[in-house]
Amino acid sequence: MIDAVVRKRLREFADGSAPWLIATDLDGTLAPIALHPGDVQLGAATLETLRELSELAHVAIVTGRDLAAARALVPVNGVEFVASHGSEASFSAAALPAFAPVLLEPLETFARKVETQFLGEALHVERKACSLAFHYRANPVLAQRLRVALQELPEGFCLQPGRRVLEVLPVGGGKDTAVAALVERFRPGSVLALGDDLTDKAMFQAVHALQIEGISVLALAVAGGQETPLEVVEAGDLLVTQPEVTELLSFLAAALVDPFLA
Repeated sequence: MIDAVVRKRLREFADGSAPWLIATDLDGTLAPIALHPGDVQLGAATLETLRELSELAHVAIVTGRDLAAARALVPVNGVEFVASHGSEASFSAAALPAFAPVLLEPLETFARKVETQFLGEALHVERKACSLAFHYRANPVLAQRLRVALQELPEGFCLQPGRRVLEVLPVGGGKDTAVAALVERFRPGSVLALGDDLTDKAMFQAVHALQIEGISVLALAVAGGQETPLEVVEAGDLLVTQPEVTELLSFLAAALVDPFLA
């Protein structure tokens, strides 16, 4: 159950300036991390809460998954998406980088090269619309060897570590870019961000920077056990646990209707 401090801050957020924007990560935040990314599912209660929130505020999923996969996991009308760590979106915005399709061929060549070095081992290579994710959750001892294998990336890409995953992303993206695109799209008066991984640190920092524009902000770091990076916890305003996320979003929906009755 969310504690009194979180409830108080959510009431204050709901009592802030409209329009409200809720920007939330997906894996590890809205849903628990799974051994295989294809096994992740959002519960019915979470999807219903997102639907309720989308009728009261702007709701955006900010995720490392590609756009098609994110939409399939969150089939809720009214929810927007910034996917592939800021390289894809369900809307147009000048802040979003333009991905060059010519980069896909060298990316696939690189994926095959790495795969050959880990044949028969528990490495899962997730191919996304414009990036790669190398998941070693099933065998964490692969981490150091994988880092060595990913030292020389194709031109135009960079390496992003995560929770037992290393991702190869287009240069120029990032969840700070996602925040810029969402602010351009919605012109919010209040912004709430939720995230659990290193990429979410950039989202939190970008959200906090909005305060100089007079926007009310609140960043919630979501704990995922011992894997939760300290940098993310320190970048957030409050720490909550992943099982509490649906409850706190439901509480926020009630507070947006009437912050004094929630």
